[in-house]
Amino acid sequence: MLKCLKDLDCIHVERLLLLKGKQAGLSDHEILILLLIYTLSRLNKQLITPSLLMNYSSLSNKELDQVLDHLLKKKWIYNQSGTIRLNHFIERLLEEKEEVADRMNLLEIFEEQFGRPLTPMELDIIKEWINQGFEEDMILKALKEAVKSQVLTLRYIDGILNNWQRNGMKERFIEEKPKERKVAESHYQWWKDE
Repeated sequence: MLKCLKDLDCIHVERLLLLKGKQAGLSDHEILILLLIYTLSRLNKQLITPSLLMNYSSLSNKELDQVLDHLLKKKWIYNQSGTIRLNHFIERLLEEKEEVADRMNLLEIFEEQFGRPLTPMELDIIKEWINQGFEEDMILKALKEAVKSQVLTLRYIDGILNNWQRNGMKERFIEEKPKERKVAESHYQWWKDE
């Protein structure tokens, strides 16, 4: 069905990209470059290179390189023999992004705790945990255990998750509410003893 809609030009991709770009986690510059690549490919430009994109963009070389690098890491584009190609572009715009937004929150928490952006390899490890069936809450609790143990490595977190999977979930640092101090209640009625 989707292929039929694409072939018949029933989908206004440019409008879809502009309206859903933010929801898909794209910056304005990334949306502009994707729009430019899509337009050039629709005009049957066979060789879309960074130098060709520079002709139609007001971005500097450095800015364009950063945008292209981000799009490669997010897997919106790929390099095919020196030519920039879109990677399942329309399909990704049409799919619902609620799950991706939740994962982005998970990734943001990891980056905040690590104090740096995650590498693509680290992103793949976290995605693999989700694919293995680990709940996001469980991953966050394992991260919390690693932070409290002051061992911020994905290998350590992976060990925690695997131990929990084998032996059941056990937290070393359980947050407990302080117990309320109860004062014994006296039912002595001193006024009646007189």
